[in-house]
Amino acid sequence: MAEPSLLAGSIDTFLEQLASPDPTPGGGAVAALAGALAASLGQMACGLTIGNVKFADVEPQVSRIAARLNRSTLLLKRLIDEDAAAYTELSATFKLDRSEPKRKKRIRQAAGLAAAVPLETVAFSRQVLADLRRLEPIANPNLRSDVEAAVHLAQAAMDAAAANVRVNLPLLPDAQAQQVGDELDQLLAG
Repeated sequence: MAEPSLLAGSIDTFLEQLASPDPTPGGGAVAALAGALAASLGQMACGLTIGNVKFADVEPQVSRIAARLNRSTLLLKRLIDEDAAAYTELSATFKLDRSEPKRKKRIRQAAGLAAAVPLETVAFSRQVLADLRRLEPIANPNLRSDVEAAVHLAQAAMDAAAANVRVNLPLLPDAQAQQVGDELDQLLAG
């Protein structure tokens, strides 16, 4: 039976789980949550711009941004649970008996997933950040601080997820670590 989503409970429940000595949810899940919060806050700004006659000329553009932010929110919410599951799997492989012949291979496989999930978070959060930057000059100016807060959250999501990618790189084979590291650098530079 699948574990219930970390988002199935209240914010209080999530924060209690986060503060507990259990390692999940952890930084990767929080990074994805920050990205989802950024996208959701951007959607709010879009929703309060669309339909306002003062912004009729930018409504088609804002509507497209809103749709992309909605998709990003859904994907980032999924990554919250995927990150927790990836870390749980990696943690389990470290607990394998050191004499287990496939231990090293299983650690590398689990580390690959533990790096891939936050790499996706970086990619989606980067898209959210780009959409928010497009939204900034055209959104209802009364929402300027909300869009700015969303920009900061998207950047924080990228930075936190990048840290979670980097921590797993030493566990990967050299060529794979180089490839993932290069992909991360490209996402962060773009």
